[in-house]
Amino acid sequence: MLIVRHLSNKHRDIEPVFRPKKMTVRHPQLTKPADKDPLAAALEQEIFNEKASTLSRLIKKLEKALELLNELENDPQATDQVRLDRLAEAGEALWNVTIQRELCGLRHHREFNDHLRVPRAVRLNMGPAISMKHRFKSRS
Repeated sequence: MLIVRHLSNKHRDIEPVFRPKKMTVRHPQLTKPADKDPLAAALEQEIFNEKASTLSRLIKKLEKALELLNELENDPQATDQVRLDRLAEAGEALWNVTIQRELCGLRHHREFNDHLRVPRAVRLNMGPAISMKHRFKSRS
């Protein structure tokens, strides 16, 4: 913040005076005094651990579904129906991971999907795994 101060009324010279903005300091959430019931805090910690554990399991399922989909893309003998089913499975796995990430408070998914190299087709077909054959028939 720049404050201008007059040195004298005759000369109207100005001198810049820099003053820092006032800041408030708040204690970090982790070190604030415990105002909760210890049993409630223990329950919240247990719920958080379960959410994280579930997220880990769902990510492993997504990685497996993406691996199976990639293997199928390189298989010339695979039928279109099998490819569509694997795409639906990967889309559902991505959907489950996205929901669980949001429950854990993780809201930005693009970087995560890029890190796992989730194909665009899987991102576009994210959702409950209904038969892809049925999904495409309903669009026609």
